Parts: sequence; structure tokens; C-alpha cells
Amino acid sequence: MRTDGPVVIALAHSPHTEDTLAWGITEAVRMDRPVRLVGVVDLPREAAMWAWAVAVPDATGAVAAKGYLDGVADREQGRRPDLRVSTAILQGVPAAELRAESQDASLLVVGAGGRGRGRVSRVAAHVAAHAQCPVAVVRPPVAPDGTDGAPRVVVGVDGSATSLGAAHLAAAAARARGAQLTVVHVRPTVAEPYGPGLAAPEPPDAGPARQAADELAALLRERHPGVDVEVVVVDDDPAHALVTASGDAQLVVVGSRGLGAFPGMLLGSVSNEVVRTALCTVLVTHEVMVTEHGA
Repeated sequence: MRTDGPVVIALAHSPHTEDTLAWGITEAVRMDRPVRLVGVVDLPREAAMWAWAVAVPDATGAVAAKGYLDGVADREQGRRPDLRVSTAILQGVPAAELRAESQDASLLVVGAGGRGRGRVSRVAAHVAAHAQCPVAVVRPPVAPDGTDGAPRVVVGVDGSATSLGAAHLAAAAARARGAQLTVVHVRPTVAEPYGPGLAAPEPPDAGPARQAADELAALLRERHPGVDVEVVVVDDDPAHALVTASGDAQLVVVGSRGLGAFPGMLLGSVSNEVVRTALCTVLVTHEVMVTEHGA
């Protein structure tokens, strides 16, 4: 990841391409970073499956994609003369090509691309898990600005260093949007831990978790003046709590790794589920970033 790198926006002809473009352009302007519009022309199937197979890339498709990107770049450059916009056509497996782009990017923006609300394409899910910079998986806004209440940014925290970095990233995003920041700490629950019909013990006192979350909220207010920070501590399945919170949010921010509520894997199981099923745009951070000017 390069903090001085461009905002890379992956575009394809789809019903929600303009949502992805608009989200990425807005972030690039806010971050004062150049924009790199990329399209990926997939390899022919036999070239992707068999290393020894000789296949000629579809030049016609590449030319058409390049023309489309250049047209978008000219339009956006005309709207914002100070914006630096470049284009590139990549040829290969889309997920791998976009992952490579992330090495020199400050932010990678992709459309969710799944069929139906609350779904995500395999490419977007793979990039969110394996990119080397923050990744925004963009979904269409729930409602036009001003019709769905005050804007809100949600972040899940569990005390891990990555989740604390995500909290600062979310606070910067909330400040830029004039949005409220909701800090969610979830104490995971287990259904019938002692077997069917046996009652679970009362949950432990939420005091220590609440105190830690309140201390984090105070730090966020100090580092990001003007941000209205709300703390929510709940007993729930962590992914379910964050996906539920995404229903009336502009953005959900998650760390790619964590402890406790965010366990395991390259992209934690909770973060992965939020990327797949959230109802709004999800921003995934892959590094510990404690800053006032996150992506």
C-alpha cells in the first residue's frame, strides 16, 4: 500500500457502475489523490485454466473497454479540471489483476456486483480479502441524501490493533461526510452452548466492554474534532449485528483481521460476512492505521 498512491476505481458495464464511480471520485477529491480508472478484460477460459494453452486475447473487447474508460475520464476531467485521471486496461484474471493494482494504490474501489441487494460478486469478495490497501465495496445508497435521516458511519471494534485502526478510518470518513459515527462492540453469543434445553448462564457484566468502548470513543473525539460518536455494546452474533446496523448507514468499516469478535483467516469470518451481505458500502482496512486522514 502507498499512502501517496492513486484511488483505483474498477469499472465495468453494469447497472451500478455510476454509483461506484461517483463514490470513488468523491473519495479521491477528499483525499487529494489522482484517480486511476481500470477495466479488466478477462483471459479466454482455456488460457486461464491451462498454462500451456495458447489463446489470443480479445482485442475488440479491449479496444471497446479502453474507449469506454477514456470517455468516462474525459467527462470527469471536464467536471473537475483539477482532478488527475488516468485509465488502464488490464488483461488477465480480474481478481488477480485488481489485487496487483492494490500494491501501489491508496484505495481500491470496486462495485459489489452481486445479484440482488446484500450480495457481492466473487471478484469483489476476493479483492476485499486479499488486497494490500483499503478496499471499498460499493453498493447503491439506500435512499437519496436527505431522505433517510442523519448520515451515519458504522465501525465494528473488538480491541484488536486492526479494529482500532478501522475505528480511526471510520472517524475520518464520518468527519468528511458530516455523519454520526456509531462504534459497535459485539459480545458474541452461542446458541444453546450446553446442549438443547439447557439454559445458558447470564451474560457477564458489560461494564469492562462498555468502559473500553467509551475510552475509544473519547480518543476518537479528540483525534477527529467535531465527530459525533455513539457507542453501542450488544450481545449478538457479530456479523448479524453489523449487517443489521448497515441497514440505515452510509458506510460500514471493518478491519481485515481481529481477535475475539473478529476471528481468523486472511479476512476474518465476521468481516467476510459483512462484505458479502451488508446493505450499504463496506470499507475494509488491511493495515493498522491510526490517523486523522484515513481513506
